[in-house]
Amino acid sequence: MVVSIDHKQRVENYFIAWKNYDIELLKSIFSESAKYIIRRKKVYNGIEEIVKYWKKNKERQKNIQLHWKILNSSFRCEVVEFGAYFWDIESKMYTKVNGQIIFKYDCNNQITSLTESYKKRTTK
Repeated sequence: MVVSIDHKQRVENYFIAWKNYDIELLKSIFSESAKYIIRRKKVYNGIEEIVKYWKKNKERQKNIQLHWKILNSSFRCEVVEFGAYFWDIESKMYTKVNGQIIFKYDCNNQITSLTESYKKRTTK
């Protein structure tokens, strides 16, 4: 039996969750034991740490604009180029982020690992 995967929707769900800070959607797309790795410097282990991190960002990032493009896809992995633009409440500056995310999935299409690398610029 051939399993059909909607790669675009799988990735889009992540960006919908980010834009709307939809915690329930976030919980549905990540496995319980997922790792969220940011710039090889910070690792959030498990869905509860990831949710805590996202709740903090919800208070910090406003008026988010996102775009993304899948660069490479397979059954268990996607490499995505992304851009984000938002108002950072803490720094009181607009922030532009460009980077890549590597999504790794389990057999249920839940994210088991998300590795994010990016460059950030801020402007007043």
